[in-house]
Amino acid sequence: MSVRIRVRLLSCVFLSLVGAALLAVGPAAHAQTRSAALQKVIDGARTEGVLTIQWSAGRLGGDAGLRQLLEVMNKRYGTNIKLQFTPGPDFPTMLNKLTQEKVAAQVASSDIFIGTSNHIAKGTESGMLKRLDWNAILERPAPPDVNIDRVAPKGAAIAIASRVVGITYNTNLVKGDDIPDSMEDVFHPKWKGRIASTPFATGLYQFAAKDMLGYEYMKKYTQRLAQHIGGLISCNVVERVASGEFAMLVFDCGHDDALRYKRRGAPVDHVVPKEIARVNITYFGIPDHARHADAAILFTNFLHTEEGQKLTWKLAGHDLHIYPEAETRKPVMRVVNARGKLVLDTVQRELELGHDYFNRLVEEFVKILKEGGR
Repeated sequence: MSVRIRVRLLSCVFLSLVGAALLAVGPAAHAQTRSAALQKVIDGARTEGVLTIQWSAGRLGGDAGLRQLLEVMNKRYGTNIKLQFTPGPDFPTMLNKLTQEKVAAQVASSDIFIGTSNHIAKGTESGMLKRLDWNAILERPAPPDVNIDRVAPKGAAIAIASRVVGITYNTNLVKGDDIPDSMEDVFHPKWKGRIASTPFATGLYQFAAKDMLGYEYMKKYTQRLAQHIGGLISCNVVERVASGEFAMLVFDCGHDDALRYKRRGAPVDHVVPKEIARVNITYFGIPDHARHADAAILFTNFLHTEEGQKLTWKLAGHDLHIYPEAETRKPVMRVVNARGKLVLDTVQRELELGHDYFNRLVEEFVKILKEGGR
């Protein structure tokens, strides 16, 4: 064998060894910060090998976004979790479905439930959600200056995103001075019959809380809005605003729905009215009857890492505002600077003000919208 051939062979062997060493370093580098509880989850997730998810198609970038997140997660933890994704219904419908499955002693159709404070409070009360010591599992500690507890009461869920509620609008139809600066601006006669709200009274009943704009003000506002809108649509069907069917959605479920469409070139944007901002905290909860609980817990843990947060912002347009790199801090500052009301909508706040109280508001405000303000 010639010297040149031997050198080439040795080079190939050397490069192969270096590559293998680098691959080994990836998971090993992060292993130093893992607790025993997290390592147990990783081992369990390896055995399960699958993550089954069912929620509305746009969440976390849908099938493609979830696969990208799982790919990065697998490299980080040395796992090989496969995704089984099925587009599903909205938060309330999925909550009911998972609850009925638990009552019927059936396996959960999704290993993760995604929802907001109201949904998580209901899931906690029913016992549908698994109670976990999240702070013992998560490899990233909570920052010292947090203004919310990222773990929901009883460990039934954990915050994964901050979504700033406001108004989604069509940028071809709503321009310049027509962009609503105030909640009152949507009542201009030109918008009568051309704006939408949601069938869940999103924003409206939350703004009626005692620590926000109050019941009487928001009831009158909702009655006026019900007589002014042209229809009711779900938050995630932004295409109905982008197409021009509606000029605005008052109020949306968070800035991220409009941002995802805007990134794809759709003529939509999002604005926060100066009077008030609600940061809609979105949570992950693991159903007590989940088939792949460890895979679900590991995925949730990954979203809290700096790597996971940055990728979530890229794919979904949201992150968790408590972390220093969070992009979600920015839109909130507009309200803070205008000295408007700001509320962080957590499960803790929902329970402190009264879960039944919010449920009554939801029922009343939804009825007002559906009955045209009567």
